[in-house]
Amino acid sequence: MFGMVCGIVGINYAPYVLWTPHTTWLSWISVGIFHVLLLLLLTSYLHCVLIDPGTVPKAWNERIASDPRLAAQYRLCSKSGMYRPLRSHYCSVTQRVVLNMDHFCPWVINTVGFYNRKFFVLFLIYTLATCSWVLVTFIPTFMDVWTFTIKRSPSRRLWTPGMYVITWMAMLMNTTLVLMLICFGGFHVRMVLTNETTIEGHSPDFDVGARRNWESVFGKDPRFWFLPVWGKGPDGDGVHWPIRQSGGEGGDSVQLLENGSCGSDSDSV
Repeated sequence: MFGMVCGIVGINYAPYVLWTPHTTWLSWISVGIFHVLLLLLLTSYLHCVLIDPGTVPKAWNERIASDPRLAAQYRLCSKSGMYRPLRSHYCSVTQRVVLNMDHFCPWVINTVGFYNRKFFVLFLIYTLATCSWVLVTFIPTFMDVWTFTIKRSPSRRLWTPGMYVITWMAMLMNTTLVLMLICFGGFHVRMVLTNETTIEGHSPDFDVGARRNWESVFGKDPRFWFLPVWGKGPDGDGVHWPIRQSGGEGGDSVQLLENGSCGSDSDSV
């Protein structure tokens, strides 16, 4: 899968950067923006691949196991032998319990969970942005390729049939990815804003407002939201989760859910 991602990048890089003559300042600005988007895309991808999504903290599991009252309130995973915190699930591919597991993604060769979900979403966003940028800014050259009107000149070399084919493939692939990622990327952004996961589906109890939902994945500091850097990490620990409680006439309130029930923010397990 890593090779496929590099292949997708290469099939765009060759015609967009290497084969197309850049003779105007506007063309060079387009190439510069392309490289910035590509850097954000690849950095997000590598972070998602290399960062551990998170598993059951050893100290937390030992505390639950040592207290029969607490142990009765959590599910014991028969496959891993560990107690499962709220919103965690067993990943059959990596064979362990993953905190706030969303899904196993073969493209990133990793499970998407609490600690790397931000980078997965950024990977989708920047892949969409990069492919869209290439489509929009490469249309004039693509039209030349399509009509076979690129001729020899001092500033432009003749394209070979293989270059034509690769350029066609790049444009068709980018169009497909853009259409797919508008839906798929939008789906995952919506789930972040509503505090849902692919496994859980609609989870209104965990929807504590778009801002807090977003911070539980992207962190509290807005400066790092759209940068593929760790910053201060996601808000929370992946074990304890706030839940919206109906407050009647007083409105809704947000409390921390643990031990299968609602407690105050000062409670901890």
